[in-house]
Amino acid sequence: MKKKIRLAAALCMTAVTVCALFSACGKDTNDTPTSGAAQETAPETNTDATKDEAESTSEQTGELTMEQQMTLNSLLSTGNNYRMKKAIEKARAGEDITIGFIGGSITEGYNAGTKDIYAKLTYEFFKENYGTGDNVHYVNAGLSGTPSILGLIRSDRDLFKYEPDIVFIEFAVNDGTANIDNTGYESLVYKALTQPNEPAVVLLYSVVKSGYTCQDNMNLITFKYDLPKISVKNAIWPFIESGDYTWEQWSKDESHPNADGSRLYADFIINYFKTVDKEESAAEYKVPDAFANGFDHSELLMVDNELNTGTINIESSGSYKTGSNHASFKQGWTRDISGNDGFKFSFEGDALYIVYKDTKNDAYGAADIYIDGERAATLYGNSDDGWNNPVTERVFRAKDSGSHKVEIKMADGDEAKEFEILCFGVH
Repeated sequence: MKKKIRLAAALCMTAVTVCALFSACGKDTNDTPTSGAAQETAPETNTDATKDEAESTSEQTGELTMEQQMTLNSLLSTGNNYRMKKAIEKARAGEDITIGFIGGSITEGYNAGTKDIYAKLTYEFFKENYGTGDNVHYVNAGLSGTPSILGLIRSDRDLFKYEPDIVFIEFAVNDGTANIDNTGYESLVYKALTQPNEPAVVLLYSVVKSGYTCQDNMNLITFKYDLPKISVKNAIWPFIESGDYTWEQWSKDESHPNADGSRLYADFIINYFKTVDKEESAAEYKVPDAFANGFDHSELLMVDNELNTGTINIESSGSYKTGSNHASFKQGWTRDISGNDGFKFSFEGDALYIVYKDTKNDAYGAADIYIDGERAATLYGNSDDGWNNPVTERVFRAKDSGSHKVEIKMADGDEAKEFEILCFGVH
């Protein structure tokens, strides 16, 4: 059974699969993505410190270089700088500090080489300029093909367990404008802001060759949060449109910065650090109370054979054996085609997400999801866009929390096919 599915997570991948960027970007079939035009939802300007630095450079050279102008253009806002200045002061005082990044394959560093990943370069600058030796640490939780909802599901395992003092969030080319994307993005931002150690949070907006980015939609969601925002599209697009810069100088494919592009991306963030360092400290940051999107899933739990095992009550794993074949999700469940029994469990909550493997391999088929006896969704483990990537689907959401029974069994005609459950997200 083959069917092209909504690929919320199949963006930012290899040149072979990157065509999905133009039709997917995490949206539902009926969703229309925003234009990606590089505009803020409300006027935001660079700080005086940034302007002073630009004027100083201009006085020395007569004019800004293209890269310098790009760097200035990239900084949409420094937001409330209280937490970032506190993190810089902590590093200068010799205290241990951790810088964490979470995002898709751009953050992971695909096509940038091992030395020029923008996240690593950013960390190295911070360590050299604000640290006192080995007190600055680095966590890269970038994972290819993951939108913000999957970033949210895996965030405790991959990022927050390290208690980062600074968190960069980069999902603007992996997300769309569907409700699942909006819920995932805002919940991840809120979760980062409300960690016990109160980290500084910075929003990064990448862009793909077509010009697509979820920047506008993300601004609508996070405008009231008063957070720093750095935009690749604002930085490079004017020069691409003028012909002074080409996409090929930035990337070797449709989406991933090459080594030069990644170094420039790091420069955008370094400019933010320098700008904040020169600013006066803002008043203590207060996290907004109400959710713009209306759904707070910041307490969403990742469930597999190792994590939060008590969150679901497995009645029978049926024909599924423990373990899955994805490098980043090894503790899921893989169907043994010698049997045909469903995977049955119950959970207490108001939402259920299933993360499963999608592949072009015809040996994989579709699974039907039943909630409280009613079919709620069909998940397609085999599609033309699959590359063994994780796909996240919300299969259930209710207004109020309650007890629910779930059964996963193969769709009619696919009883002899394989299927892999990588993990669940339960709220």
